[in-house]
Parts: sequence; structure tokens; C-alpha cells
Amino acid sequence: MSNIYLFTKISIDFLVCLVFINLVIGTICHLYTLSVKKIPPMKYKAITILSVSLFFLLSCKNTQEKKLAPNNKPSLSLEKIKQISKETYIALFPLVYNYGTMYSQAINNRAPEYIGGFGVYKHYGLSTPENRDIPTPNNNTPYSWAWVDVRDEPWVLTMPPADGNRYYVCQWDDLWGYVIDAPGSVIDGQNGGNYLLTTKKFKGQIPKDIKRVIYSESEFIGTLTRTGINGKDDIQAMQSIQNGYILQPLSSFNGLEPKTTSEDINWINYDVADLKNINFFKFANFMLNYTIPNINDQTMLGNAKKIGVEAGKDWQSNKMESSFVDAINAGIEEALKEIDQQVKITSDGNKLFNTREVIGEDYLNRTVGVVVGQFGNYPSQAMYPGFQKDSNGNLLDGSKNKYSITFPAGGLPAANFFWSFTMYDLPNRFLVENPIKRYSIGSQTASLKKREDGSLTIYFQKDSPGKDKEGNWLPTPKGPFYTVLRIYGPGEDMLNGNYKLPEIIAVEKK
Repeated sequence: MSNIYLFTKISIDFLVCLVFINLVIGTICHLYTLSVKKIPPMKYKAITILSVSLFFLLSCKNTQEKKLAPNNKPSLSLEKIKQISKETYIALFPLVYNYGTMYSQAINNRAPEYIGGFGVYKHYGLSTPENRDIPTPNNNTPYSWAWVDVRDEPWVLTMPPADGNRYYVCQWDDLWGYVIDAPGSVIDGQNGGNYLLTTKKFKGQIPKDIKRVIYSESEFIGTLTRTGINGKDDIQAMQSIQNGYILQPLSSFNGLEPKTTSEDINWINYDVADLKNINFFKFANFMLNYTIPNINDQTMLGNAKKIGVEAGKDWQSNKMESSFVDAINAGIEEALKEIDQQVKITSDGNKLFNTREVIGEDYLNRTVGVVVGQFGNYPSQAMYPGFQKDSNGNLLDGSKNKYSITFPAGGLPAANFFWSFTMYDLPNRFLVENPIKRYSIGSQTASLKKREDGSLTIYFQKDSPGKDKEGNWLPTPKGPFYTVLRIYGPGEDMLNGNYKLPEIIAVEKK
């Protein structure tokens, strides 16, 4: 607040206090005079009405000030409100962003992304440029989406066995954006099994056939299940695995009737535009109802309450003081800039996709993970080195240059399952339409050819590098692009940082 504003406010408050004191003293004097001089009843009534009216006006002023002040704390400066707004926005971004995905997939049956509600799987084939459910989609492990509501009781996931060396994983994330578990090839092998999905509030009996309990910090849990595929000839075998993923309530798993005790939720209609304005906090307050508070978030949630962000609290920005609204919007604007800046400089997936134990309260990187690759695998499952610049530090752009990357003999990425480059446009981060319908290239690409010295070169450009090199070509868009190297089941050198990736080189200036 400005000094002028503070001086004016203090002056007004001082005058109000003087009037109030004078009123009280005057009323006492009037009452004494009435008793001595026998003032007529009409004058007595007039004095009383005047006294009551003035008291009422003062009370209304005080009430109005309390109503307009954020959380009834007029001492909170606008700068502090902006700072808290920024920090709270970054911390709660995954909660709201994930609600948007859950809303379109499991709640809004009119949405093109609708999968059929809670507790059901929807399986997809190989991704194409038309798939826009999430940014940076994977073209090597077809997706299976599902959401479960564990308010009434836990759910049981059943995974089928997988054949051979096929990579598969049922990764589950809570609404905070943390990976809570990833049963499948890397952790459990290829034999499948039953897993219990619940919150940390669950105190019931765990059936003996359950391999592991998966605990969530939210009452809604989502999975982006991945099933590896080795080309179009492998589609049928891959689909057989997908059809073996089963979800059911714990009571059904035990042969009993499912429990239905929770009240129906009056879901808020999600508009993606609200992700970047003050209405964001309306969704945050709504979804905080369905989270299990973690002691490590106490400080963040405590600060959030100072600006009215709290589980179940009504958020009506149209009834807020304009200066308060302006400070909130300024905080959101700063948060968006910081997120964008962090996206541009981040290439380490370990900071983005992981458990609470690893990410902790690094809210910024947790949010960046949701932005660049919602439901991304954590490092033991897969690593995602990203490339946005060439060896000279220039942004990759298919309209300006041709590019290549060369792995020396014996220097290919160590992967227990496979590795693959996938091409994305910018700023959308979706697959790129191209004449040969190739959206990724890697160890499973049959056309890849090494040189006589054992090295391997991959070409990134919008036009064909020539017939003899097309087998090693990943087409780019006619503009800015971003490519991700996915390494599934990374080897020890990858995990401990001893492996050094080669750089992408601009091979021809136009």
C-alpha cells in the first residue's frame, strides 16, 4: 500500500473513533438530562434514533472493511499477496491440470477424450498427430488410460503376464503429479499380479493375493499404462496384453457387492482458459477437498489460506477488492513466466517425473513435469533426454537447417528394452505429420543402418536426405521442433550419469 493510502485510512479511522467516543459521551449526557429536566418523549426518541443510526453506520463500515480484506487480514500487503499467489499457483498447478485431464476423460461424457468414466480402461494403438490428449505422446508404447475413485473403498489392478522381453508398465500418479508406483517389467518382471490402489487413510484388511499396496495422496488416481510394441506386425499381440488389464473395487475382488457411500460430486465445468487466470484458484479450492494433506506441504498450504485458497472455501473473484484481484493476477503472470523459463532450461527427467521421496517440495519442477510430459515415467523405468538446441546453442528449426546426430561404434544408449527418438512440433509438443508417417526412430526401427565403422547417424530434417539415408531419417516440421530420446530400462551408465550423449549438429545452413 502507498503512504498516502495509509495516511488517509488512518486519518479516517481516527475521525471515526472520535465521532464514536463523542456519541457515547453525548448519549450518557442526554440520558442524565432526561432524568433531571424531564425532556419530552419525542426529543428522547429522536436522540435515541440518532445514536442507534450512527452506531449502525459505524458497524457497517467495519463489516465492509472485513469483507473486502483478503481473509480478514488488511495488514497483508499487495506485494505479499502477489508473492503468495505466485508460489501457490506453481505448487497447485498439477492438481488443477490433472483435474482438467480427469474431467475430460472420466467425467465429461461429451468430451472427445472421454474414456467411459471411472474404473474402466481405454486402450489406444500407435500414436499419431491426431492424438492430443497430452503433450509429448509416446509412439513406441501404446497408451491405456484409466482413473479410479477410491473414496468408498480401494480398487484392485490386475496385470496379465507379458511375453518375452516386452516392456510394459502400469504407472499410477496422484493428482499432485507424483508417481506413486509403477508395477511392470522393471520393478516386478513379466509375471503380472494384483495391486491394491488406495489412500493412506485405508486401515482395512489386505487380501493375501495382493502383491503390493499403492498409496495415494489424493482420492482420485490416474494411470497412463504403457505396453511396448515392435512395429505394426506386433499389434495383435500388444492388444492381447492391453485387454488383460483389469480394474475392480476391492469388494468385487473379494466376491462382494461394491460399496457406494460417498455423495455425488457437483463437478465444476473445466475450461482450459481458466488455467491461466484467477479462476484457477476456484478449481484449486474444489480439488483440495479430495487430497490427503502431507505434513511437508504445511507451509505452502498455510500461506495459501492467507489469500483464500483452502479446501472447500468459496472462491468468487467478482466479490473481491480490485487491488486484491490485481495482485493475484500479477502473481499468476509471474508464475507463468517462471514455469516457461524453467521449461526451456530443463532436460533432466529425474527432477520432473518421480515420487514425493525424490521430488520432495520442488514444486516448480513438479509442475514443469506436468507441462512437458504429464504422467511421464520416472528414471528407473525410462529416461527422457530432450533436445531443443544444436551444438552451437541455437534452437532447432526445420525451416532453417538440416540436422544430424551420430553415435560412435559401441556408443548407442544402453537400454534393457529399447531406445527411440520422437519428433514434436513447438510450441504444442505434438507428433509431426510427414510423408513417410514416421514419428519416431530407434533400436526397433528395422530400416536403421550403421556405417562401415560401426557408427550410427540419424537425420533430422523436413525433406528426404536421399534414398540411401531415408532409413535413418526422422522428419521434422517446417519450423521449430523438439525431439526426445526415450531410453526404456536404462542401463547403469545412464542412471549414474557416466554416459555422455552426443549433440545434434546443424549440417547445412540454408
